[in-house]
Amino acid sequence: MERIGTIKEVKGDTAVVHLRRHLSCENCGRCGGVLGAEDGRDHYVEVANPIRAKEGQSVLIEIDDRRALFIAFILYLVPLAGLVAGIVLGYKLAVFLGWEYYRELAAAAAGFVLMALVYGGISLWDRRIKQSSRYRPVITALLREEDLESPE
Repeated sequence: MERIGTIKEVKGDTAVVHLRRHLSCENCGRCGGVLGAEDGRDHYVEVANPIRAKEGQSVLIEIDDRRALFIAFILYLVPLAGLVAGIVLGYKLAVFLGWEYYRELAAAAAGFVLMALVYGGISLWDRRIKQSSRYRPVITALLREEDLESPE
């Protein structure tokens, strides 16, 4: 996956990059008006800077597609699986304990508790992988003004 951004700060071998909105959402208008500021979807990312790009330069950033999909899987599907597993386990536990009138409540509570625990585990995992360069996006090229202009 490739994205275009502008370096806002250089920190040794890494850089903080302001990423532009992706082309697919550039003209949809959901970010402006009632839903927020015009650049509401723009964000800042810390990336590896092996080419020693300087502050203010436009750069091309890449992240391995497989790793990006793995991270999306961890962030979206694993908590959902935790919710479903918690609901099933909570329901079975309520039946086992004889809580006839509170089965659904126990199932919902167990689902949310297990999902919260999964999010806590993901948060701990996130802190650990931030130290690793394995999942960090990388600056692969400097872009010139001609590269940034879109064809009409």
